[in-house]
Amino acid sequence: LTMGTKASLRFLIVDDNEAVRILLTAMLTDLGHQVVGEADDPKTALEAYDQHKPDLVTLDLSLNVTLGRGDGLSVLKALRQRNAAAKIIIISGNSQIKIMEQVERDGAAAFVPKPIKEDALAAAIASATSK
Repeated sequence: LTMGTKASLRFLIVDDNEAVRILLTAMLTDLGHQVVGEADDPKTALEAYDQHKPDLVTLDLSLNVTLGRGDGLSVLKALRQRNAAAKIIIISGNSQIKIMEQVERDGAAAFVPKPIKEDALAAAIASATSK
């Protein structure tokens, strides 16, 4: 990808909240990108990643762990094991420093706090794609 061009990127959205997936899809589309898949739990996320081979993944850290199927961090690690070059943007309402440091250590490309703002999302995409 050459920088400066508004290249359309292919996204996989991983979030257990349908309203957030709809919001992200609208924002990404508005920014000129394409959403190729959605997932609401870790298992589906990994299957969708393998199926769609997206350019970037938006990943909610607080996936519904009550379902006992792993959380956002476990998905982040699993995606990075599948593809060390995977570009993953973490989305979370928890912006504690230790959480930020943890996701960075685990290979996240960028972080967007909730409530999600389109300019913050655009900045995270720019940051993730420049690495």
